[in-house]
Amino acid sequence: MTSVLSLTEEAEIGYKVELELNKFQHKMIVYGGMLNMFAGLIIVLTLHHKTSLTTLLIWYMFLTIANLFNWGFVYKNRHIRPSQTILWEFAKRNYHLAMVMLCLTMGCIAFLYTNDDAHYQLYIITILQLCLVGFSFGTVTDYTACVIANVCVVLPYLSVHLYSGFYSIWTTGKDSKLDISYSLSFVILLIFFLTAIYIGYRLVTRFFKLSFENVILNQKLENINKFLEQRVKERTLELENSLKLVTFQATHDLLTNLPNQRLLVKYMSSAIKLAEQNQSAFMIIFLHINEIDKINDGLGHAIGDLVIKIIAQRFQDKFHPMPYESTNYIVTLSRKDVFVILVDSIKDAENIEQYVKPIFSIFEEPIDAEKQLIKLTVSLGISLYPKDGKKVNVLLMNADAAMWHARQHGGNHYNVYRNEINADTSKQLELASGLHSALLNTEFMLHYQPFVSLETGEICGAEALVRWQHPVFGMIAPDKFIPLAEANGIILPLGEWVLRTACHQLQAWHGLGFHSLKIAVNLSARQLLQKNIIQTVTGILAESHLSPEFLELELTESEAFKRDIIPILKQLKTLGISLSIDDFGTGYSGLSNLKLITIDKLKIDKSFVQDITANEQSRIIIANTISMARKLNITVTAEGIETLEQALFLKEHHCHLLQGYYFSRPISAEAFGELLKNHAHLQLTSSS
Repeated sequence: MTSVLSLTEEAEIGYKVELELNKFQHKMIVYGGMLNMFAGLIIVLTLHHKTSLTTLLIWYMFLTIANLFNWGFVYKNRHIRPSQTILWEFAKRNYHLAMVMLCLTMGCIAFLYTNDDAHYQLYIITILQLCLVGFSFGTVTDYTACVIANVCVVLPYLSVHLYSGFYSIWTTGKDSKLDISYSLSFVILLIFFLTAIYIGYRLVTRFFKLSFENVILNQKLENINKFLEQRVKERTLELENSLKLVTFQATHDLLTNLPNQRLLVKYMSSAIKLAEQNQSAFMIIFLHINEIDKINDGLGHAIGDLVIKIIAQRFQDKFHPMPYESTNYIVTLSRKDVFVILVDSIKDAENIEQYVKPIFSIFEEPIDAEKQLIKLTVSLGISLYPKDGKKVNVLLMNADAAMWHARQHGGNHYNVYRNEINADTSKQLELASGLHSALLNTEFMLHYQPFVSLETGEICGAEALVRWQHPVFGMIAPDKFIPLAEANGIILPLGEWVLRTACHQLQAWHGLGFHSLKIAVNLSARQLLQKNIIQTVTGILAESHLSPEFLELELTESEAFKRDIIPILKQLKTLGISLSIDDFGTGYSGLSNLKLITIDKLKIDKSFVQDITANEQSRIIIANTISMARKLNITVTAEGIETLEQALFLKEHHCHLLQGYYFSRPISAEAFGELLKNHAHLQLTSSS
């Protein structure tokens, strides 16, 4: 069986056992010496009338000296430890010599007081036997000392009586005094005592060893128990912390630490119960940051996440928990970019403005994200309990639908749910499902809006704009169905159809003699990220026999400078295709990105053009953009021209191309062909 104690622990136990045996031995020397002195005095008093008193006193003096010598040994060596090897061994040898002297002194009574009286002999034998018992017990912790003591006690008796017995047999032929018999009995007694004390010595040693082993094992067990208790506590704490962390992660948004939809549902359920009891109302507000998509696309998702975190912190700073009788705003993050706010304790459900005003105030100050100041606007959708629903899912769905409608207006706008919104939502679902069959049924068509050169007044190109002739809802503008097509993937085959149709149409116009005419087609980032986009474009150009120089691909500013888009644009550029940035100035990419890829054309967004007459900043932006583009040899197109004043301002600042209702609305291919034939030159003094 393998020991559970180490070698070091076993050595330590051996040291302690030897030390304890030595302590016990020293005590027995002290107590035994006293007993010897007392027993010697009894012997002197008992035998003084049967032998010489002088002899008795001399014997007692030697006995006293021997005991005093032993006591001196104990006093001198009581601090010696087994670790002091040399001193320890020296002390043991001195002790054994002292035992020889003491025991021989006690044994000397066997021949000092020899007498033929049987009672006297019995008395001497009894004394020696008592000495054997006393010295045996006194040396039970040192078997060497035990052997010395027993042998030295009986040695004088055996020497005298064996000699006397054998002499008697030699001279008379018999042992008349039974000396040999007594001597043999003492030998047997001596062997018995030595055997018994050896067993006792082993038992005592074993007892001490087991005692110390038990102490160490108990200490080990106690340490193990403490260790296990500590580990159990630590593990329990770890599990509790892990459970808290898992619970927190399951109920909170990890980016902002705001409660997520799970907690929102719990909060709403509690609010519904409380509202039923108090006959009160509360509102649910869906909040969407209008610019978040442009920020993610133009500046990266890291900046987008930073913006969300800053807004979340502003919410937490502004809407602290208040007493229940006050209006409370509980802000959660339901989706990555949609905050859902529970506003309880509504006292005036008719005056929505007072409850949304604190929310709008959070967005008054621009966001400082990576040294860029970003002005944000939000769209709010609101549903009221119990007017707009009495169940959690109904209230959430209605607030979400109201937010979607608020987003159509742009800017800081809120929309309270009304029943008509559900009809609009149903229409959106019907449009989304109808996209799949619209392409097969050729319900889509292209309209074309001309580009007019300010230098020559000629129509030098056209932008292809897709329209949907729905069998039920009639003509549908692209801003109504393009987001749906992007969401369900129809934008990919639809975009390919638009590109193919536009290229074929342009080749047909070239056949009519308008050889310099170019066509601009909008492409989304999703279309460009197709694996075979280069093959698709080159295939369509080859199929329509159109030279690449007459094709212009338009991308929005937020999409054009994405890291994974730029390599694809460079490949298209090497084919000879022109690249145009649409809605320039509305994104967050910055002018520095123009150096990432060679751009042929910038289109100034119509929001700046329409503000020319009223907004000095718009005029400055347009003038600086045209100046910068001309220095970079980039053609500038201003879109959304509706008045002569706008056109003249742009001409004054040397804008290259104009596009807008002032010249022509988007029209069908047939109408555009007629426009080319009849109005190849459009003047700034007339409008179409």
